[in-house]
Amino acid sequence: MDARTPQTKLFAWAPVLALALLFAVGICRAPVARAAEVPSDPMSWPPEQQEFWFEGPGLLVDRELEDRLRAADDEERAELIEEFLRDRSPQTPANELREGIGLRRRLARRDFLTFLDDRAKLLFLHGKPLEVEPVDCDQTFRPIELWTYTEGAQPLILYQPQAERPYRLWLPLDSKRALYTDEMVYWLEQFRELRSQIRGRRIDLQLCRLASRIDDITGIGGLHEFRADRPGNEHLLARLRAPVDLEAWAKSAAATPLGDVPAELAVEDVELLFPERRGQRIVSRLVLTVPADQLQTIVEGDRPPEYRVQIEGLVQFEGRLFEDFRMRYQIGAEDDPEKVALVVDRALRPRRDFQVHLRVRDEISGAETFLVRALSVPDNPTAVPEVAVPERVVVALGDQMSAQRVAGRDAIVLVPPETDVVLGLWRADTLVSGERIQSVRFLVDGAVQFTRSRPPFSAEVRLALYPQEQVIRVEGLDAEGELVASDEVLVNQQRGELRVQITEPDRGGNLSGRVEAAAEVVVPEERRVEKVEFYLNEELVAVREAPPWRVVLDVPEMRSQQDLAYLTVIAELDDGARAEDVRFLNVSSYSDTVDVDLVELYTTVTDRSNRVVRGLGKDLFQVFEDGRQQEISKFELVEDLPLTVGVTVDTSGSMIESLGEARRTAIAFLDNIITPKDRSFAVSFADRPVLLMPRTSDVGAVAAALEDLTAVGSTSLHDAVVTSLYYFRGVRGRRALILLSDGEDTASTIPYRDALEYARRSGVAIFAIGLDIGRLDIDVRRKLNELAHETGGRSFFIRRAEELDGVYDEIEQELRSQYLIAYNADRPDSSTEAEFREVEVKVQGSGLEARTISGYYP
Repeated sequence: MDARTPQTKLFAWAPVLALALLFAVGICRAPVARAAEVPSDPMSWPPEQQEFWFEGPGLLVDRELEDRLRAADDEERAELIEEFLRDRSPQTPANELREGIGLRRRLARRDFLTFLDDRAKLLFLHGKPLEVEPVDCDQTFRPIELWTYTEGAQPLILYQPQAERPYRLWLPLDSKRALYTDEMVYWLEQFRELRSQIRGRRIDLQLCRLASRIDDITGIGGLHEFRADRPGNEHLLARLRAPVDLEAWAKSAAATPLGDVPAELAVEDVELLFPERRGQRIVSRLVLTVPADQLQTIVEGDRPPEYRVQIEGLVQFEGRLFEDFRMRYQIGAEDDPEKVALVVDRALRPRRDFQVHLRVRDEISGAETFLVRALSVPDNPTAVPEVAVPERVVVALGDQMSAQRVAGRDAIVLVPPETDVVLGLWRADTLVSGERIQSVRFLVDGAVQFTRSRPPFSAEVRLALYPQEQVIRVEGLDAEGELVASDEVLVNQQRGELRVQITEPDRGGNLSGRVEAAAEVVVPEERRVEKVEFYLNEELVAVREAPPWRVVLDVPEMRSQQDLAYLTVIAELDDGARAEDVRFLNVSSYSDTVDVDLVELYTTVTDRSNRVVRGLGKDLFQVFEDGRQQEISKFELVEDLPLTVGVTVDTSGSMIESLGEARRTAIAFLDNIITPKDRSFAVSFADRPVLLMPRTSDVGAVAAALEDLTAVGSTSLHDAVVTSLYYFRGVRGRRALILLSDGEDTASTIPYRDALEYARRSGVAIFAIGLDIGRLDIDVRRKLNELAHETGGRSFFIRRAEELDGVYDEIEQELRSQYLIAYNADRPDSSTEAEFREVEVKVQGSGLEARTISGYYP
């Protein structure tokens, strides 16, 4: 198994050896003792009866049958359920009731894990609505969706009372206040109180274009203007009650269209354990066993094959949502295991009953299944005996792990930055304990920038112009200037596929004497560099265990053709993985050398109407570098190569009315374009850029991160461009950044020209979307146009957020229909490493245009 994955064989995980219980023969689960069982409580029913009650069919039960089910014992209840599910139309070959329940349950579960959400209940009882319209006015309303079931009828209002809570059907008894944010309720009360002194419309009508529609649906203007014909509670409550004609419901439900339905993922077994106490809570461990032949594998580059499984979960307590969670498993498959055991740990309070809802999904095939389990948490952990470890079984732990560092006496801790990418000036704060430390020295890459001789021990250190891997170090000194303690953090570390690249000295020189050598190392997620070795010819001359990866070499003078000197740099990770790079330091003038430098250009061809053109042949293309035509060595139309997409969204205060729609369309775009082979990440920016979700193939995690955006603050557009592009460092292949903004930069630390230069160096295509930017806003339009043009992307300017769907459709078409054109650069001998190479691709054909990067740095 690849040691880079966070999982390994069962025998390698001492803390989870007890999990082997699920494989032991003859060991069964011990029930938790209860002082007094309540037979009428569905939480105490057997699992299949709980599933009937909580997962849909219970909504079809009338009050009389409900009373009988609660009063019955388990055997009698099973008979009542079987009688309820009988075929009510024996003249047809199928049991429409059972089929309808299955289809409607899958329809509801596809979007919502729990029937605590009234949207799931509506889907189960009534099927898909004709239209779902989100009300994206974050400053005015709580999250709201308008569901329309009948043409011309008033929609139903579904709202989220609190963050992370299920949606509820709005009823008049909830009052109109339940729909507004707390801030808007305050402002509406102030507006009413000062109405005689204020001119203009209500503030909610000014901020949200749908506020008047909410007035119309509820029959209440604002908070207090009640209309005589407003809807009643009974009319709306009826939408969540059991159907009067169950036979008619069954026929309608059995005809429910599902569209593309994921295949069923078989889970062989589910075991429940309570292995340990965590603070005041008991760890409740679910172990899900999945046959390996149920899962598909994926292979990326030189890495061994692996499974990827995702689990979304909800924990309910007393009919309310207690918590939700998401876990992801990347499991090495090179040893061809027979089974995979997925471990789900939740820390829950003892002596309480919970219900866990799980969606288990194979990220590669899309197959999924849903599970519901009741948990009666005991007072204390239950003993788990040690058993023999079976072979060919992989135990997979979720990726929710973290580490803490605690300072002791006479210690100093450098507080890490809040973000992964740090620009310009960074305030380095320290935590100092003990009495010996009297002053603190601040160093960047080994060079002292400041010394502070009294608290607070902090300083603004200056970093490189562009983000690059740097070490900030603090040293605590005593009264005599002797070192007492130190700490350091690594900022702007490159993440991606393992790679080492020599950055100094330049290629092509004849060097001797003292020569500075430097390298950059790209490190995969969750890995760290163990060491970097520098070799001069075959001799090891230096080992570095922490950046900067820089040494000074003593290169001998070249006296004959045999006196070749070359530098080899080898990076080794903590899992033993290695990568190397080689560079000649002097070359005989009598020998022929060929510097093979393959340049890859991802190119889009469009016609006069900006429609993507596919199916063109290699002979129609010409490539020029610095005006010199190059010979094309590789040509293909790429549709399925891995793609990395970053989405960067402006969340400044001016986006208040557009952010909801921008959020929705960005999520839909990622959901459509990202496959298991692809990666995506999300960045927001207002006063400063913020990484919402790092690079991942879990598009659901990126979507969840985008869901929580709010509009407030100024606009740091230039900083956002540089920060977002930095997250592509170390990533090869097709790369695209979607940049959405509605205004001029007002808060960046990086000037625009530097941001543009960084974009040119990145090689990432930028698709810039300008939202409601007027034609007179020439400077903003110029910036977005230039960023797109220089990087081979495209710019779009739209008036309303509702037009974003069409823009994203065009971007998706382009990204899935690009030509890969590669050539070995033919350059004059006088060219140097630092020069920017201008690139142009021409295509023959009337009205055809080829777009690619404007150039690159070697």
